Amino acid sequence: MSQTQFQTRGTGTEAQLASINAAFPKRRMQILTTGKQGVLSLIGLSLAGLLFLVGLVYMTVPDFLYDYKVSKDPVVDERAEIHGSCKSRKVIFIDCDVKIRYLPTPQDSIAKEIKHSFWFVSFQPSMSTEAVRSRSNPGMITTTMATEHITNRFFMILTFALLFGFMTFGCLYAAWLSHLFNRLIQTKPGLLPVMVKVKDIQNQRTVFFESDIDGVKKKLRHIMRKKESPLFLPHQEDMALAVRLTGSPHIVLLNDDLTTLDFTEQEKNILRAAIAA
Repeated sequence: MSQTQFQTRGTGTEAQLASINAAFPKRRMQILTTGKQGVLSLIGLSLAGLLFLVGLVYMTVPDFLYDYKVSKDPVVDERAEIHGSCKSRKVIFIDCDVKIRYLPTPQDSIAKEIKHSFWFVSFQPSMSTEAVRSRSNPGMITTTMATEHITNRFFMILTFALLFGFMTFGCLYAAWLSHLFNRLIQTKPGLLPVMVKVKDIQNQRTVFFESDIDGVKKKLRHIMRKKESPLFLPHQEDMALAVRLTGSPHIVLLNDDLTTLDFTEQEKNILRAAIAA
């Protein structure tokens, strides 16, 4: 596109936006669909993240700490029997469940059984293992596979704990922002029509778009309701109409049937005529 053509398009866009602004209602309007995830659903996701975090700690940390203590001064127990299996998940995740039968002391004649579960990451894991006891506390026993991957296991637990922690607090923060936004729209703030550039639509509902806010290009997201589409402008396949809440950085996309705001039928007809002009 030549510079002259670019300037012509820019002038046409500005003229169209001016026409839309002139046709847009001057009254305070109610925002009926915000395009944001609901506060309750975000709190639910936060609780789910917290449950995953608690479950991770409960299922992995006790065995990890036990094996870490054994790994400080291990000694092989050749008389112990190891039963169990390891499964490979997603190629590199190794999940092991083992049972160890051993004599607590050389004088004992009745074997004791202990269960261990652990997981780690390895591209070429060795499936051979031996039983090892703690030299300082012989009653503690595990496997060499568990102790040899102790650092690996630590970083895996830490990574997933951070992931679930981020999910928990991130969703709580998003819920708080949604709550503040809901309080804002209850005041019926002023609305200014703006044009935004749609970059992508995922799952036919989640719209990713760009807009300039106070001279800074922002990437935003809007969740449409089922069977809704953005209000695209004619002859501009990637441009859609939205409204900015004056005095704030919030932008809400208009949908194609103009039910995002509480338009009257007359207001809808006047606005559609301005868009089509």
